[in-house]
Amino acid sequence: MAGFKVAVNGKQLAAVASDGFNIITVQVHGDVKGDELATVDVFGGLYEGKQSDSHLLWVHDHEIKAGEEIEIIFCENIDTSHRGKAIEELHPEVEPEIGPQQSMEELFSDLATMPKRRERFAFELVPPNGEVFHSSTDPEEYGFHLSAMWRWVKPDEARVSLTSNSLDGIKRQESGRKHAGFIMQYGQGVKFRVGT
Repeated sequence: MAGFKVAVNGKQLAAVASDGFNIITVQVHGDVKGDELATVDVFGGLYEGKQSDSHLLWVHDHEIKAGEEIEIIFCENIDTSHRGKAIEELHPEVEPEIGPQQSMEELFSDLATMPKRRERFAFELVPPNGEVFHSSTDPEEYGFHLSAMWRWVKPDEARVSLTSNSLDGIKRQESGRKHAGFIMQYGQGVKFRVGT
């Protein structure tokens, strides 16, 4: 089965095969106000709008420090390294909130007033062609996302994109600024480093 192998500094975090799923995603993300520079998540599931749908996480909020190298390889045949967990399994202590919840307007207002822990992000991205790409966020941008996604509709490829966005852009549900985007074929990989 096709899938992703994900490693940090050469040490494997997870291998996830597509068997029984229709989407698998590897995501590296960070923002200028959070405690961590960046985190890695590996998740996926079966999303068909049915009772039997599933959403599982194989890596959740794995902290990435400045200069660490994340490598994502798209494999034609791979075995899953360990069982994915539902969000309820990862956080059984979280109980549903009772009473009024914070509105999105209040959430964005609170985020806007939080102090910055860093001014920007700087990226080094090595796509399958080996040409090293450097970029950085702008001062007004809040965060970034590197995403590698496999979808059942195009089973022999994975789409990779690196974007950044401001809080206002996220609030308006805009896609943000695209730094890079490409397709990975079987056996190809991407390497990524983030700093400030």
